[in-house]
Amino acid sequence: MKAMLLILMIAIALAASVSVLPQERDLDRSIKGKEDELQKLRDEIREQRRKISDIEKQERDVREYIAKLEKEEKLMKRLLAGLEDKEALLEEQVGHLRSDLETSEIVYRHRLKVFSKRLREMYKDGPRHSWQELLAAEDFPDLLQRYKFLSLIAEGDAAMIADVRERKAGIEKQEAEITELLQEVSASKAEQESELRRLDENGAKRRQTLADLKASKQQHQKRASELEERERKMQAFIEELEKSRLSRSQDWGDYGEGDFASLKGRLPRPVEGNVTREFGRFKHPEYGTVTFNTGIDISTRTGEPVRAVARGRVEYAGDLPGYGNCIILNHGSGYYTLYAHASSIFVAQSAQVEKGRVIAEAGRAASGSGGTIHFELRQAKKALDPGEWFAR
Repeated sequence: MKAMLLILMIAIALAASVSVLPQERDLDRSIKGKEDELQKLRDEIREQRRKISDIEKQERDVREYIAKLEKEEKLMKRLLAGLEDKEALLEEQVGHLRSDLETSEIVYRHRLKVFSKRLREMYKDGPRHSWQELLAAEDFPDLLQRYKFLSLIAEGDAAMIADVRERKAGIEKQEAEITELLQEVSASKAEQESELRRLDENGAKRRQTLADLKASKQQHQKRASELEERERKMQAFIEELEKSRLSRSQDWGDYGEGDFASLKGRLPRPVEGNVTREFGRFKHPEYGTVTFNTGIDISTRTGEPVRAVARGRVEYAGDLPGYGNCIILNHGSGYYTLYAHASSIFVAQSAQVEKGRVIAEAGRAASGSGGTIHFELRQAKKALDPGEWFAR
């Protein structure tokens, strides 16, 4: 009798353990899935921190480049100031030369006038004038002296004209040389001014790049902070699941729809609308950051009813950093669905929900235009593409 009683007690214990085994496996899968999601969050946080470090290095490089540009700009301004001083001196020298040239021209014209007058008088008097001067000599020494005097006058006039012409030609040549030098200085000045403008433009572009880097850095820092908060929340959630698993005192019941895998290709959409972001890798068009979308984003009207895609149990209902108001349904066999960015939630944790039941309303999109819902489908730790599960 005692042996029979012992056997009966063992059988009851075994039956009890068998009855909770599927629920324990589901809970283990849930914990494993959340731990995997937590690891992904940590990996993305590391990636964000790496990008922040890269941006900080780029910032240092840009700052160094800007410092070099500013130094070069200062040197260029000093060079321009030197060229302007040189130009001023050359212009002053040209002014003096032009004044000398004008004086030489006045002397030249005056002497030319005197010489021309003498020629006219000699022409009027004819050749006999010179002979008369010579024949008027009282003796031979006087004759020689008169001849020498006339020769000296002729040579002096000729030398005077030649000297004035030579001086005028020299001044004109020097003026041409200085004018050419002025043109070179002016050209060099224009080139330096053009270079200075280029430096200013490059400096402005680099400063804009620096501002863009700061904005990008702030974006990554914000994203990293959001992920860290999300990690903290997820960690707390996993700890709660772990407590539930360890207690094993909760009667989970039959909350799934049997073989959930058989519903592939037959699930309804959780909300009416258009898919604006597909499942998988996504590159941000502005910041170039690459993230992995573990679900899909559906654009809809704000307040549009959000329905359960299958029968299940509410695993979580509340705010989740990065997801906003969020609902997680457990459909058994390790399958879960997640509905995020809701404006209102109509179910409580641990509640049983039927397929098609309204569990929430769509929240307002970040752009402020219309509403949105983020939907995910998971099998234990693996994120599945919801698009492959929806009915066509």
